[in-house]
Amino acid sequence: MDDLLHQCFFHALKYKVKKSDLPLLTSTFLRNYLFACCPEGQQVDIKKSSYKKLSKFLQAMQQRNILQVKELSKGVESIVEIHWKHPDVISFVAPETVLPLETCETSDGGRKQPYQPPEIITLYGINAKMLPLFQASGHRKGDLLNPSDVRSVIITYVKTNELVYSDNKNFVTVDPLICDCLLDASEKHDLLLLKWDDLLTRCLERMQPSHRVTFPGSSPVVRKGNIEPIEITVAQRASNKKVTIIKNLELYGLDPLSVGSLLQQRVQASFSCTVLPGTKDRVQVQIQGNQVSQTGKLLLEHFKIPRKYISGLDLAVKAGKKK
Repeated sequence: MDDLLHQCFFHALKYKVKKSDLPLLTSTFLRNYLFACCPEGQQVDIKKSSYKKLSKFLQAMQQRNILQVKELSKGVESIVEIHWKHPDVISFVAPETVLPLETCETSDGGRKQPYQPPEIITLYGINAKMLPLFQASGHRKGDLLNPSDVRSVIITYVKTNELVYSDNKNFVTVDPLICDCLLDASEKHDLLLLKWDDLLTRCLERMQPSHRVTFPGSSPVVRKGNIEPIEITVAQRASNKKVTIIKNLELYGLDPLSVGSLLQQRVQASFSCTVLPGTKDRVQVQIQGNQVSQTGKLLLEHFKIPRKYISGLDLAVKAGKKK
């Protein structure tokens, strides 16, 4: 794991990070740069390396005079300088199996690739309770399916077992297996039919939600639960001053410092980045005033983040009515 970590680290420094990217949040460097240089079929896990933590690894690289890390905001570390002429950086040669170099950002004037939003796919895991409905299709506990796959399996099960209600094909007959998997205790003696939509909805509600995120040029990452939206809130501070707070940008491959800087240019207001309470490596942007409208435009129009992945857009200041 140490060898893989070093390989991805030097690949990221030499071919992806530009001088204009600095200062660069260490958490953003890990997610958007280092992970992106991991060879296909492999995955960097710092916890399994001798360093155990990203901060310790970067501290070791700083001691080797490869880069410099500073705490620009309280509790938020950023890479502020990279010594690209360091012998270890100059001598590094990227393996051919990793990302093609033409897709990478170089530190010596290479063209920076524009941000592309990740592909996010909702998945559903087969748990023990739902397994009987999926076994006939060859699936096992823990398998992850997209909604259309779930629908296909359920339709096949219903038709194979001739459960379509003969008097009204919009309904499905509840057999013992569907009863055990999908009905509540209070329904088991009275509910004999289910509408198709109700049947499929109940299946998805009883499965384990997950999601797969794929950033351009990176291996897909699968996490349990639904992906958290980019959360925009407005808070009241001293002297009735309002601030806009933006959270979860990193989940979508966005650097909070970069987003804050772009907003600052648009609205001419000061901003800061602070550690998100309750987390160790998540950062929130705080900018003066109610800037929900401009934040929304930036995320929707500039970064092309789908509206369904942004919450709080309704908090924008409403335009005054024309007299």
